[in-house]
Amino acid sequence: MYSSNLGLAIAIVVALGLAAVLAFIASLFVANLKAGAQAREMAAEARHEAEQKMRESRMQDLRPLVASLRSFEDSEGASGWPIRFDIRVPHEVVPVFGIEAELEELLSKIARYAAKVMSPGATLQVSARVERGQAVIHWRDLDASDASPPLARFLEATQVVGHAGARVCERIASRHGGRIYAAPDAGGALGLTLRLPLPGRAASAGG
Repeated sequence: MYSSNLGLAIAIVVALGLAAVLAFIASLFVANLKAGAQAREMAAEARHEAEQKMRESRMQDLRPLVASLRSFEDSEGASGWPIRFDIRVPHEVVPVFGIEAELEELLSKIARYAAKVMSPGATLQVSARVERGQAVIHWRDLDASDASPPLARFLEATQVVGHAGARVCERIASRHGGRIYAAPDAGGALGLTLRLPLPGRAASAGG
């Protein structure tokens, strides 16, 4: 009687152990299926985003986009817009292949951030040019008294004022194969630089 009960107990323990192992294997199988489905979904989203970008992208000239920043002063009025613009664009085209609305959004967010952190009446210089196979836009506070003025700290995570806008600008730059970062220009104070590849060039937006 004792031996039969012992055998039954052992059989139950073995069965429970086997069931636990099978349940673990099943959970791994389900997890792998879910991971595979998520990976396929992410890949499909990436393809869709790339296809959408290609459909929406057009050949753009950065010069009129940069020059349009003057409209902020006109729309807000002399008393409503706190800073001035010094727009510098070359005679030659500054071409990029991109989405006009996104590039305008990037320029707008930086202009509005500058208006919040620069001194009233200060001048924001925005220049566009072609340099080393890249289209370049540089923002510079001409009246900055600090070597690292607030404008240049736009991308820092500690900047509560422009944090969300900075992340949007970084995503837009990345989607266009470029990057935006803090850098000086022509020996002046630290500013912001956007580098985008020229059409037909490999996306290499190093500083």
